[in-house]
Amino acid sequence: MTMHPSDTSPGEAMTPNTFRATMDNAAPAFRMTDVRFGYADAPVLRDVRLDIAAGSFTGVIGPNGAGKTTLLRLLTGMRTPDAGEVRCMDRRIESIPPRQRARLMALVPQFEETVFAFPVRDMVLMGRAPHVRGWGFERAEDDEAAERAMRLAGVLDLAGRSVTDLSGGELHRVLIARALAQDTPILLLDEPNAHLDLRHQVALFELLRALHAEGRSIVCVTHDLNLAARYCERLLLLADGGIAADGAPLDVLTPERIHEHFGVRADVRADALGAQVRVLGLA
Repeated sequence: MTMHPSDTSPGEAMTPNTFRATMDNAAPAFRMTDVRFGYADAPVLRDVRLDIAAGSFTGVIGPNGAGKTTLLRLLTGMRTPDAGEVRCMDRRIESIPPRQRARLMALVPQFEETVFAFPVRDMVLMGRAPHVRGWGFERAEDDEAAERAMRLAGVLDLAGRSVTDLSGGELHRVLIARALAQDTPILLLDEPNAHLDLRHQVALFELLRALHAEGRSIVCVTHDLNLAARYCERLLLLADGGIAADGAPLDVLTPERIHEHFGVRADVRADALGAQVRVLGLA
């Protein structure tokens, strides 16, 4: 079963009002000011200055080890910068209580180990945690939100299955459904298409496009330059501890930059759908 962004409008499915009405577009969704971060003696990001506009669709690309996942963790407050400041909707990220933060943003991780044999429906319902008093206190509207999220992510037919019995691609779609059930104005995804087959990759980005169209802020890390170029309105290229390029896909994805940072020769051209990257061979 595939994702179904057209089954119902995401705005109708997840919330009765569009997020454009609730987002303060005068304040960026995120702002990083002179952020530095590293692990032990290994610096990862150095003096990063960045604004991500509310209601934007931003793709984060770059070679392995460039700090893409670290950037997401800093934005969510999972990591604290060694220096500098991270703000969400004009508030220091560390000043936002965890429950309130979980109502602002949802994260789809690159991988999540499943130890307990929860039914898929229960795993998705966990996304409603910021909105309920506690486990077992879910309301009818929470059950409905979880069902809609499963339908959008194409996992409604898996609702009764144990998460420990799923394939990698099926589990990743369940994690996407859980994030959708969280019903937040900001959605962050770390390589969400890595475990998906081609059909589900395209369906996922179509869904993200629909969510963006209603005003949600999307920040998506991906290694697929073609999907990033076709669906994101802005790309951030991370390399060498900072932002090597920032702008519209055709401005960022030049053959010279792809060669410099990914080590391959590529042809980049525009077509009716946007940008198209064709890898010609190794450097």
